[in-house]
Amino acid sequence: MSAVTADEKLSPQDPAGQKDVEHRPRTELNSNSYLRGTEFILVFSALLLSIFLVSLDQTIVATALPRIVSVFDSLDLATWVAAAYFLTEAGLMLCVGQLVATLPIKPVYLASIFLFEVGSLLCGAAPSMKVLIFGRAVAGCGAAGITICSIATIASFTRLEDRPVLFGLFGGIIAISSIVGPLLGGAFTDRVSWRWCFYINLPFGVLSAAAMFFWLPHRAPFRSLSGHSLLSRLNLTLDWIGTALCVAFSTCLLLGLEWGGSVHPWNSVAVIVPLCIFGVLAVLFIMWEWRRDLHALVPFQYFKRRTQTGACLEGFFLLTSLIVSVYYLPMWYQINGRSSVQSGIDILPLMLSYVVSSAFGSGVTSKTGHYWYLMFALPLASIAGAALLFTVEATTASPKLFGYQILLGVSTSGSYQSTFVSVQAEWADRPQEVSRASAILTFLSYFGAIIGLSIAGTVFDNGLNTQLSRVVGLSPEVISAVKQSVTVIDSLPSNIRQEVMNAAALGLRPVFLIPLVCAALASVSSLMIRDYNIRERAMLTESLN
Repeated sequence: MSAVTADEKLSPQDPAGQKDVEHRPRTELNSNSYLRGTEFILVFSALLLSIFLVSLDQTIVATALPRIVSVFDSLDLATWVAAAYFLTEAGLMLCVGQLVATLPIKPVYLASIFLFEVGSLLCGAAPSMKVLIFGRAVAGCGAAGITICSIATIASFTRLEDRPVLFGLFGGIIAISSIVGPLLGGAFTDRVSWRWCFYINLPFGVLSAAAMFFWLPHRAPFRSLSGHSLLSRLNLTLDWIGTALCVAFSTCLLLGLEWGGSVHPWNSVAVIVPLCIFGVLAVLFIMWEWRRDLHALVPFQYFKRRTQTGACLEGFFLLTSLIVSVYYLPMWYQINGRSSVQSGIDILPLMLSYVVSSAFGSGVTSKTGHYWYLMFALPLASIAGAALLFTVEATTASPKLFGYQILLGVSTSGSYQSTFVSVQAEWADRPQEVSRASAILTFLSYFGAIIGLSIAGTVFDNGLNTQLSRVVGLSPEVISAVKQSVTVIDSLPSNIRQEVMNAAALGLRPVFLIPLVCAALASVSSLMIRDYNIRERAMLTESLN
């Protein structure tokens, strides 16, 4: 066994040490190894393009799904078109975080793009709903790799003080894709074919991969296990059992929350069994991770640093707030007779405010060198935006709603991107841990979004049931039809349409308590985060090398 030096051993400030393998952090990271000039522009443009495609794939299906369900006559499988993508994407992020700490980023990135392209091709050419869902799962695997590798590339090839601007651009491109996705999905479905919602990824994915292949440097990983073959390295560092448990308990939780109260009653076996299995698997996952210690998918030692814990909590709550708002604001417009595409246009103030917030947050952090005040103050403004949305009625004027959207939007995106800056500043003294620390943050944020959407769906379903039951003379058939799709309200007889519209709007109200509570908890979580000066932390990183 190789000798392990004292500074490689585990301590609360050094949770990255290794106990049973030779740990030799790469030390050649210095000012000369950062990307510059044309090389930087090409690589970062490819990063933005790949992130755009991943984010687009999350939203473009929304307006195409009714047509897809109709073609394959598979309404019972509709939720899995989105769920399969999110589950594999979230479930594999931590595994990819381990990979990029052990292998060079470049081959992992290229393999991720390849998986994403294969998944997109399978979806576009799918002869059945089951093949389509399988393709979405494959694409989700690639999306996980693209997301984590993009963060790792920024951490490895750019200066810490430049990263707020880069993460701001990431936030902006994600917001733009969220705007374009539903519109593009509707246009493809109506004018060409829903299959082009997936085929569109192919040429642009190839373009991104080509740029990465030619211009992204092939650099040795931070953690090198000398004397071991590739397979031996993977077996030593990857937590296969932890990954399987993570995907399994995420799936069971999603199934239970998705079915509860909507597809099946909460006290039914179909809901109770998945939730019970989730509980068992979650306990097994924690026990296994504790046993794996430093080789775990989620090393608990990382959370000894309070900034890591605080950033993960804030990311969890902020992304929950953001995703719930994006998914359920269009619902209000659809209740008022707007189509899916029109409702996508109606939330442009929210999405554009995300772009502005990203630019504002990155600008402030780059100018001042500090990020904490944004992480504390912006969620407080988000509380006001969510509280105002809680007051909306079917007759609320559009200008007011636009103002509420802007208030909610400008206060969410800027603080969310700062969570990544805070984590990377925290680990400036251990740059080899940045990729895994960022992967943990990303996973927990996505996990929050999955849970948040499921809870929001249950809250809306229960609220809709309560309010519709109060409408005198409304038949069970109409109630069932409205629950299936609020767009049918516009086709109801005029004598009950307005009353049903008011009831549906009131049923939607409680959903906006979720962003309100999450924003408050996000602001509280920021109290755990250290307010580093990113310029000083960048100098620390370079001095260590």
